[in-house]
Amino acid sequence: MLNFFAGGGSYIDVGSKELVGLGYDLMKNHLIAWIDKTEYRLRKKYFFNDVNILIDSGAFTAFTTGRKIILEDYADFIKSFNQKWSKKVNSINFFNLDVIGDAEKGWKNQHKLEKLNVNTIPIIHQEGFKKQHLNKSLKEYDCFAFGGLVGKRRKKIIPFLDYCFKLIFSYVKKGNKLPKVHLLGVADPKILYRYPIYSCDSTTLMSINKFGTSRFLKLNNLPKTGSGINKHKRNYKYFNKYNYNKKEDQKLLIKLVGYEIRQYKKQEKEITEFWKKKGVVFNE
Repeated sequence: MLNFFAGGGSYIDVGSKELVGLGYDLMKNHLIAWIDKTEYRLRKKYFFNDVNILIDSGAFTAFTTGRKIILEDYADFIKSFNQKWSKKVNSINFFNLDVIGDAEKGWKNQHKLEKLNVNTIPIIHQEGFKKQHLNKSLKEYDCFAFGGLVGKRRKKIIPFLDYCFKLIFSYVKKGNKLPKVHLLGVADPKILYRYPIYSCDSTTLMSINKFGTSRFLKLNNLPKTGSGINKHKRNYKYFNKYNYNKKEDQKLLIKLVGYEIRQYKKQEKEITEFWKKKGVVFNE
């Protein structure tokens, strides 16, 4: 199982004054949105022969921000990116330019990209799901993704995936190969131990940087900083004596995020071994 690190975490280094990727040197599986040029610039420094790269079209970002993505531009990018990096890294894959809320248009884009001689991974969304799309993916593609799961609770995700994997297992029992399934925006271990997926991605490793929270660390003893610091209910009692040291703060942040990334990589190995013992091994 491959766990791809998505989202962005960066900071202005106190010494060099340059924008630096937070923990990117520890990552071996990178997911980047095509329309996020800054992320590509930061992450490409760490593209080596043992790195796996997933490129997302950025359809969700475009949908939420009102940006328009031109399919032909995306196809040109895929071709140029492959030409530049295919022999330098372990693997590169691209997601289809899906259309949020319109599965049929998403499949039209998939076919248009194929006619432009580029291969992309089709995405099956929970909203607007049709059994025929899953059957089509099973018959025509070795790899596909389930999307539209970000921000949903397990009680919403699990019934959907239970139904889908029931169909997948039925397909496999007929003598077919288990497909490589990617879960977009889902890295919940209870879900990863429930289904034999090939890969997933998540931005939760950056929760420390964004929200001061962690899945693996208790961070309750950190000073209560921010807009509410002078309110009597959230006042930090040593506020007047506290000298903020940005350099030391960055060192602590790098250390915490590094620990978080290592825990996710450890989890990745444990889940891979769990499914290996059950006979699920994906041949690269």
